[in-house]
Amino acid sequence: MKKESKFLLWFKRNLTIKMIAANALIATLYAVITVICGPLSYVGGSLQLRFSEILNLLVFFNPIYSIGLTIGCLIANLVSLYGIFDIVFGTLGTLISCLLIVLISKTIKNLLVSGLVPCIINALIVPLIVYLYTPTMEMNALIYLTFFGWTFLGEFICIICVGYPIILVSSKKYKGFSQLINSTQNFTYKF
Repeated sequence: MKKESKFLLWFKRNLTIKMIAANALIATLYAVITVICGPLSYVGGSLQLRFSEILNLLVFFNPIYSIGLTIGCLIANLVSLYGIFDIVFGTLGTLISCLLIVLISKTIKNLLVSGLVPCIINALIVPLIVYLYTPTMEMNALIYLTFFGWTFLGEFICIICVGYPIILVSSKKYKGFSQLINSTQNFTYKF
Protein backbone atom coordinates (compact mmCIF):
# COMPACT_ATOMS: atom_id res chain seq x y z
CA MET A 1 0.00 0.00 0.00
CA LYS A 2 1.44 3.33 -1.11
CA LYS A 3 1.63 6.13 1.47
CA GLU A 4 -0.13 9.36 0.47
CA SER A 5 1.91 12.56 0.30
CA LYS A 6 1.48 15.27 2.94
CA PHE A 7 0.11 17.61 0.28
CA LEU A 8 -2.54 15.12 -0.81
CA LEU A 9 -3.55 14.48 2.79
CA TRP A 10 -3.78 18.23 3.45
CA PHE A 11 -5.77 18.68 0.25
CA LYS A 12 -8.27 15.96 1.21
CA ARG A 13 -8.61 17.25 4.76
CA ASN A 14 -9.02 20.94 3.89
CA LEU A 15 -10.76 21.09 0.54
CA THR A 16 -14.14 19.85 1.64
CA ILE A 17 -17.46 20.92 0.13
CA LYS A 18 -17.91 23.25 3.12
CA MET A 19 -14.52 24.90 2.54
CA ILE A 20 -15.09 25.21 -1.21
CA ALA A 21 -18.43 26.90 -0.49
CA ALA A 22 -16.84 29.18 2.12
CA ASN A 23 -14.10 30.21 -0.32
CA ALA A 24 -16.67 30.82 -3.05
CA LEU A 25 -18.58 33.06 -0.63
CA ILE A 26 -15.41 34.94 0.34
CA ALA A 27 -14.42 35.39 -3.32
CA THR A 28 -17.91 36.66 -4.13
CA LEU A 29 -17.99 39.03 -1.15
CA TYR A 30 -14.55 40.41 -2.01
CA ALA A 31 -15.44 41.01 -5.66
CA VAL A 32 -18.91 42.43 -4.99
CA ILE A 33 -17.81 44.77 -2.18
CA THR A 34 -14.91 46.02 -4.31
CA VAL A 35 -17.05 46.64 -7.39
CA ILE A 36 -19.95 48.19 -5.43
CA CYS A 37 -17.58 50.69 -3.80
CA GLY A 38 -16.58 51.66 -7.34
CA PRO A 39 -14.04 54.43 -7.62
CA LEU A 40 -13.05 54.17 -3.96
CA SER A 41 -11.74 50.66 -4.64
CA TYR A 42 -9.65 51.41 -7.70
CA VAL A 43 -7.93 54.73 -7.06
CA GLY A 44 -4.17 54.51 -7.30
CA GLY A 45 -2.01 57.35 -6.07
CA SER A 46 -4.57 58.80 -3.70
CA LEU A 47 -6.74 57.45 -0.90
CA GLN A 48 -7.98 54.03 -2.06
CA LEU A 49 -10.58 52.53 0.27
CA ARG A 50 -11.03 48.88 -0.64
CA PHE A 51 -13.30 47.72 2.18
CA SER A 52 -13.19 44.16 0.88
CA GLU A 53 -9.62 44.04 2.22
CA ILE A 54 -11.15 43.51 5.68
CA LEU A 55 -11.64 39.89 4.61
CA ASN A 56 -7.85 39.43 4.75
CA LEU A 57 -8.20 39.09 8.52
CA LEU A 58 -10.04 35.78 8.02
CA VAL A 59 -6.82 34.17 6.78
CA PHE A 60 -5.41 34.62 10.29
CA PHE A 61 -8.03 32.16 11.54
CA ASN A 62 -8.10 29.75 8.61
CA PRO A 63 -5.32 29.70 5.99
CA ILE A 64 -7.55 28.02 3.40
CA TYR A 65 -9.39 31.33 2.98
CA SER A 66 -6.35 32.52 1.03
CA ILE A 67 -7.86 30.78 -1.98
CA GLY A 68 -11.16 32.69 -1.84
CA LEU A 69 -9.44 36.02 -1.21
CA THR A 70 -7.04 35.59 -4.10
CA ILE A 71 -9.80 34.54 -6.50
CA GLY A 72 -12.03 37.39 -5.30
CA CYS A 73 -9.23 39.89 -5.84
CA LEU A 74 -8.61 38.51 -9.32
CA ILE A 75 -12.30 38.85 -10.22
CA ALA A 76 -12.48 42.39 -8.77
CA ASN A 77 -9.35 43.44 -10.64
CA LEU A 78 -10.83 42.33 -13.96
CA VAL A 79 -12.76 45.62 -14.01
CA SER A 80 -9.91 47.76 -12.68
CA LEU A 81 -8.83 50.88 -14.56
CA TYR A 82 -5.28 49.58 -14.45
CA GLY A 83 -6.03 46.51 -16.58
CA ILE A 84 -3.61 43.64 -16.80
CA PHE A 85 -1.17 45.27 -14.36
CA ASP A 86 -3.75 45.25 -11.57
CA ILE A 87 -5.03 41.82 -12.57
CA VAL A 88 -1.55 40.31 -12.31
CA PHE A 89 0.27 42.36 -9.68
CA GLY A 90 -2.73 43.32 -7.54
CA THR A 91 -3.79 39.69 -7.33
CA LEU A 92 -0.22 38.64 -6.62
CA GLY A 93 -0.12 41.21 -3.81
CA THR A 94 -3.18 39.62 -2.23
CA LEU A 95 -1.66 36.15 -2.51
CA ILE A 96 1.62 37.33 -0.96
CA SER A 97 -0.30 39.07 1.84
CA CYS A 98 -2.28 35.91 2.55
CA LEU A 99 0.84 33.75 2.67
CA LEU A 100 2.56 36.17 5.03
CA ILE A 101 -0.53 36.31 7.27
CA VAL A 102 -0.46 32.50 7.44
CA LEU A 103 3.20 32.64 8.54
CA ILE A 104 2.48 35.30 11.15
CA SER A 105 -0.58 33.46 12.43
CA LYS A 106 1.54 30.39 13.12
CA THR A 107 4.45 32.19 14.77
CA ILE A 108 3.54 35.56 16.26
CA LYS A 109 -0.21 34.87 16.65
CA ASN A 110 -1.08 38.57 16.64
CA LEU A 111 -4.10 39.72 14.66
CA LEU A 112 -3.05 43.37 14.57
CA VAL A 113 0.37 42.53 13.10
CA SER A 114 -1.35 40.27 10.57
CA GLY A 115 -3.67 43.12 9.60
CA LEU A 116 -0.69 45.35 8.86
CA VAL A 117 0.67 42.88 6.27
CA PRO A 118 -1.79 43.71 3.45
CA CYS A 119 -1.40 47.41 4.30
CA ILE A 120 2.34 47.20 3.65
CA ILE A 121 2.25 44.79 0.69
CA ASN A 122 -0.41 46.78 -1.18
CA ALA A 123 1.37 50.05 -0.37
CA LEU A 124 4.49 48.60 -1.99
CA ILE A 125 2.71 47.21 -5.07
CA VAL A 126 -0.02 49.77 -5.96
CA PRO A 127 2.45 52.58 -6.83
CA LEU A 128 4.20 50.19 -9.22
CA ILE A 129 0.87 49.25 -10.84
CA VAL A 130 0.05 52.93 -11.39
CA TYR A 131 3.52 53.54 -12.80
CA LEU A 132 3.36 50.56 -15.18
CA TYR A 133 -0.09 51.66 -16.37
CA THR A 134 1.06 55.25 -16.92
CA PRO A 135 4.37 54.94 -18.80
CA THR A 136 4.59 58.71 -19.35
CA MET A 137 4.59 59.32 -15.61
CA GLU A 138 7.99 59.85 -14.11
CA MET A 139 8.42 57.87 -10.93
CA ASN A 140 10.84 59.18 -8.36
CA ALA A 141 11.25 58.49 -4.66
CA LEU A 142 8.94 61.32 -3.60
CA ILE A 143 6.10 60.23 -5.91
CA TYR A 144 6.54 56.58 -4.93
CA LEU A 145 6.51 57.43 -1.21
CA THR A 146 3.43 59.63 -1.68
CA PHE A 147 1.59 56.80 -3.47
CA PHE A 148 2.87 54.38 -0.82
CA GLY A 149 1.56 56.61 1.97
CA TRP A 150 -1.90 57.08 0.44
CA THR A 151 -2.28 53.38 -0.29
CA PHE A 152 -1.08 52.40 3.18
CA LEU A 153 -3.50 54.89 4.77
CA GLY A 154 -6.46 53.53 2.78
CA GLU A 155 -5.61 49.94 3.69
CA PHE A 156 -5.03 50.92 7.31
CA ILE A 157 -8.44 52.63 7.53
CA CYS A 158 -10.23 49.62 6.04
CA ILE A 159 -8.38 46.76 7.74
CA ILE A 160 -7.18 48.16 11.05
CA CYS A 161 -9.68 50.96 11.82
CA VAL A 162 -12.80 49.15 10.55
CA GLY A 163 -12.09 45.40 10.20
CA TYR A 164 -9.94 44.84 13.26
CA PRO A 165 -12.53 46.24 15.73
CA ILE A 166 -15.27 44.20 14.04
CA ILE A 167 -13.24 41.00 14.56
CA LEU A 168 -12.25 42.06 18.09
CA VAL A 169 -15.82 42.78 19.21
CA SER A 170 -17.26 39.75 17.40
CA SER A 171 -14.77 37.32 18.91
CA LYS A 172 -15.22 38.72 22.42
CA LYS A 173 -19.02 39.12 22.40
CA TYR A 174 -20.14 36.21 20.23
CA LYS A 175 -19.17 32.82 21.67
CA GLY A 176 -19.82 31.03 18.37
CA PHE A 177 -17.56 33.38 16.39
CA SER A 178 -14.72 30.91 15.89
CA GLN A 179 -17.19 28.28 14.69
CA LEU A 180 -18.94 30.80 12.42
CA ILE A 181 -15.69 31.63 10.61
CA ASN A 182 -14.58 27.98 10.78
CA SER A 183 -11.42 28.89 12.65
CA THR A 184 -8.83 26.13 12.53
CA GLN A 185 -6.28 27.97 14.62
CA ASN A 186 -5.59 30.92 16.89
CA PHE A 187 -8.19 30.30 19.54
CA THR A 188 -5.81 32.05 21.91
CA TYR A 189 -4.42 34.87 19.84
CA LYS A 190 -3.15 38.31 20.79
CA PHE A 191 -4.89 41.48 19.78
